[in-house]
Amino acid sequence: MNKNQVAFVNGALHWLTGSCSYILALDLAYEVWRKISLPDELSYGTGNRVYLLESNGRLSLIQISDAWMKIWVMKDYERELWHMVDSVSLRCIRGLVPGIFPITQTGEYVFLATHKQVLVYHQRSKVWKEMYSVKNSATLPLWFSAHAFCSTIFPCD
Repeated sequence: MNKNQVAFVNGALHWLTGSCSYILALDLAYEVWRKISLPDELSYGTGNRVYLLESNGRLSLIQISDAWMKIWVMKDYERELWHMVDSVSLRCIRGLVPGIFPITQTGEYVFLATHKQVLVYHQRSKVWKEMYSVKNSATLPLWFSAHAFCSTIFPCD
């Protein structure tokens, strides 16, 4: 399995396999494993990176190549039906593409990071913005790493 690629959706933990051939899910209530298919349109091979995320309670995949970022969301979990919600040209952030990876996403925004910056892409307006930039030898704040789990974190009252 790919390390650090876990998404919690529908009461199950999901991992993208190391070969990017399918998603492996562990249903926490029933303690049952399930194999989930990837979108047919997903491109494999050199220069394509695939990331597993959660978006508004749904399973999501982001594929990043040299020139494009494609975003899929699972429309029907039981029937494993995927829908491509966006195909984004990476031309305007071309120099950052080799080291960029998605942190988290919502229905409107995708947050991506490099080792020195956090960018946000607004899907409706198709606008990129720099959200955070590291100065000198500082590192990215830890809350960016934890943000992907915000929908599963709740107070223990």
